[in-house]
Amino acid sequence: KMVKKFQLKNGLKVIFQQSHKSPVVSIQAWVRTGSADEGKKEEGMSHFIEHLVFKGTNKFKVGEIAAFIEGAGGELNAYTSFDQTVFYVTISKSYSDVALDVISQMMGHPIFDPSEIDSEREVVCEEIKMGKDSPGRRASQLLFSTSFKKHPYGIPVIGYEKNVRSWSAKKIVDF
Repeated sequence: KMVKKFQLKNGLKVIFQQSHKSPVVSIQAWVRTGSADEGKKEEGMSHFIEHLVFKGTNKFKVGEIAAFIEGAGGELNAYTSFDQTVFYVTISKSYSDVALDVISQMMGHPIFDPSEIDSEREVVCEEIKMGKDSPGRRASQLLFSTSFKKHPYGIPVIGYEKNVRSWSAKKIVDF
């Protein structure tokens, strides 16, 4: 398999791996910031920002990002872990320009609209509550909090409701 690695002038590292198994592309942006990079009262910020970049950019209004990708038959999603936040689009190779456009907008030009921040707070707080009701999630969080008493891995990636409710738009943009 051919793998090309290079770095753009802005510092972005690009890895290109070609495969002819199926006529699709997967465009991924790996942000080197996860929950272990958060300070006191920031716990959950990376995950919250993961949600917010879907909520509008300079080019796309709320709801248009998913509609644009899904309308072209693609799939768009993201996840946050301790060490990174990953955004990805999988789509027919004939729409690779669409995927690149969406990912670059999400990474470079998110809006962080205050009304969207407030509505997304409710979504994330509900996700936190659902995690407390999930035996699997609860067991995983207890394992990590027991194993990593003084390390950030002991803190839930999703963070705490009191934090999510407290952040200003400026605090989010600054992070």
